[in-house]
Amino acid sequence: MTKKQLRQQIKQLKAMTPVALRHVEADMVFKTIQTMSVWKQAQHILCYWSLPDELPTHEAVNQWLAEGKSIYLPRVKGDDLEIVPYHGALSLDEDNKFHIGEPVGEAVDASCLELIIVPAVALDANRNRLGRGKGFYDRLLNSTSCPTIGVVCDFQLVDEVPVEPHDQPLDCVVTSDDVYCDETKRQLFK
Repeated sequence: MTKKQLRQQIKQLKAMTPVALRHVEADMVFKTIQTMSVWKQAQHILCYWSLPDELPTHEAVNQWLAEGKSIYLPRVKGDDLEIVPYHGALSLDEDNKFHIGEPVGEAVDASCLELIIVPAVALDANRNRLGRGKGFYDRLLNSTSCPTIGVVCDFQLVDEVPVEPHDQPLDCVVTSDDVYCDETKRQLFK
């Protein structure tokens, strides 16, 4: 299956999946992440402000901010993602090319990050990620060495994601049913 075909298949599955179920799965995914040692040790965390068809993050991001974690969200600048501190939903701007809630304010260097939670169209058990096709996250992940966790609803975990040389595997994949980790980094995700 090509990346384009897989994106289309997942798009159809998303359309059939109730929003309430996505919220239930998100709650389970983020509860799992919060039990991991990498989460407990990380203070500076990049997440994403979810689009309607992604695993919902709004509640989790606001909870983490209230609990004292330093949360960052991506902002598209040209072909890259900038890392910007998140200060609450009122500090987001949707007046951009993709109509994505992006934080306003000064960007910071990605080297401050201690954990990145990555959205995906689809993931596989080998931690390969299919994104939306623009390569934003691949370029970001090439520029940082902090642990990465991909999150999706269960139906977005597929047998195999087509991989190209520029695609970056993640360190860990979390669904509401399971966790798949790079064996050399398993200790981080216990």
